[in-house]
Amino acid sequence: MKNKILVKIYVPSIDEEYEVYIPVNETINKVLELILKSVSELSDDNLDLNQKHYLLDPETSITYDNSNIVRDTNIKNSKKIILV
Repeated sequence: MKNKILVKIYVPSIDEEYEVYIPVNETINKVLELILKSVSELSDDNLDLNQKHYLLDPETSITYDNSNIVRDTNIKNSKKIILV
């Protein structure tokens, strides 16, 4: 699984946390789409997909740029990310 990493996604709007594998060779935007789909399914559609969502680094409070590729960010295995 060299092309995927396991991250913890915290979703404050539904007060849930999930562990998901994300591809390292995709853009943040593509990963965000995958995460939204996964969280929506895992939460029995409790996540409002009509809202604008983004990924946030809880350590720095910086929003990940959607055009960045995951491997070029500080996202590594076991990283906690907030889905806002």
